[in-house]
Amino acid sequence: MDKLITKFALIADPHYYSEKLGNTGKAYERRAGSDQKMLAQSRGTILAALELIKNSDAKFLLIAGDLSNDGERVSHEEMREILYEFKKIMPVYVITATHDWCCDGNPRRYEGDKIYHDVETIPPEELAEFYKDFGVSDAVSTFYTHQNKVSYVVRPCDGVSIFCLDDDQDGYGSSGYSDEHFNWIAEQVNEAKKRGDVVFGMQHHHLFLTELQRAINGKGSVDHRINQCTKFANIDFPVMFTGHSHMQSIRKFVAESGKHFYEINAGSISGYPAPILYCDVYNDGIDIKTEHTEKFTHNGKEYTNDFLKNHATALFSDIIKSAAINEKDKFLAVIEAIGLGAEKASKIWIVAKPVLKWLDKLTVKKAARIMNFITFGKAIDKKAAKEIADVKVTDMVFGAFCSILDGSLIKHEEGSAYYTVFTQALALPLKIVKKLRIKNGGLIRTLTHIKDAAHEIMTGGPLDNNNWFCEF
Repeated sequence: MDKLITKFALIADPHYYSEKLGNTGKAYERRAGSDQKMLAQSRGTILAALELIKNSDAKFLLIAGDLSNDGERVSHEEMREILYEFKKIMPVYVITATHDWCCDGNPRRYEGDKIYHDVETIPPEELAEFYKDFGVSDAVSTFYTHQNKVSYVVRPCDGVSIFCLDDDQDGYGSSGYSDEHFNWIAEQVNEAKKRGDVVFGMQHHHLFLTELQRAINGKGSVDHRINQCTKFANIDFPVMFTGHSHMQSIRKFVAESGKHFYEINAGSISGYPAPILYCDVYNDGIDIKTEHTEKFTHNGKEYTNDFLKNHATALFSDIIKSAAINEKDKFLAVIEAIGLGAEKASKIWIVAKPVLKWLDKLTVKKAARIMNFITFGKAIDKKAAKEIADVKVTDMVFGAFCSILDGSLIKHEEGSAYYTVFTQALALPLKIVKKLRIKNGGLIRTLTHIKDAAHEIMTGGPLDNNNWFCEF
């Protein structure tokens, strides 16, 4: 590491939700129960994080988009008041994103069993003015998109130019930048280099896709993101902080030119694992250390990070537990919350109940026996399965889901029994498809991504997703 220039903190995806929109009743509970992040407690998680940052040695704060839950004016107004209060301690630079202008056109409030859509939102063209005191007013350069949303460059201190970029729409129906927008970015990078500044930035939408995300997003989405990474690398833009995915990860991309580009994707501060990124900026790179909001208070009640973790997995665990203890009403409520009607949910209950009861008790020992039976002993290593025989399959699944969110805080070494059983289980569907000589290219590609994802989930991948030095 070279000379230390400055220190800052970064959080992403606050998704502030005003309790004036409703935080009780069946309709709200269904909405909240189908979301990884907290809604009613979002104020508490945000305030707790800001208090930690106040007491750190950070000189300023970056917030990487989705300040509000869904663009509700009342949520924005309350969030802005929090930021004004925090700004008395240190500068705050924000970008807004799709949840800040309700891109799906479906704002909601909740009363009892009812959902209402008469919520006033802030349109995209007003956001730059609304949050002007948190970056734009201090900008050395600005660019306004076709939505009248703003990208800007700030210099919080001598020697540093930070690019706060609005990548909501590229003008062609995707996240990213129009040619004019990217040309402005490239020009400003050149200006910053002339000043002798180090350059880095933040945008909301993540660029790297995990193997699981590749399975969902498809090849076109992957190509689009690779093109963006290449463009940033080639203009000597070495580091981009992002949000959106709610998954903690640090990835390095190397373009054909040999130039590299880091993406630091921060998880949501309003959901598990509630990460705060503390970053030391040097002449030759940024040293990132991630801490987590271990506890917070909301309406006089104290919560812990474990509460956030349990909430994140509740959508899955509630479905399984409701069947295991024969709570049909709870099962129906959860299934309806993820978009199925009451009639379909009732039909699913008939079939799902015995299956979920069985799954709730399933151990690695039993699961391995079944998989080895249908593959003539070729699926799961027997010695590895025996070593973790009593581990519940559901615990493995929930642990894997948390690892996806937190960047594998709990790592399983390659070759360990846990690693071996998990990776072999995720590889089994692809083996079966190939054995049956199924020629469906899309299915094979998806199952390949799922198989390849197992290693990242267990180990975190090639870089430490929570602590890394990103060289310029």
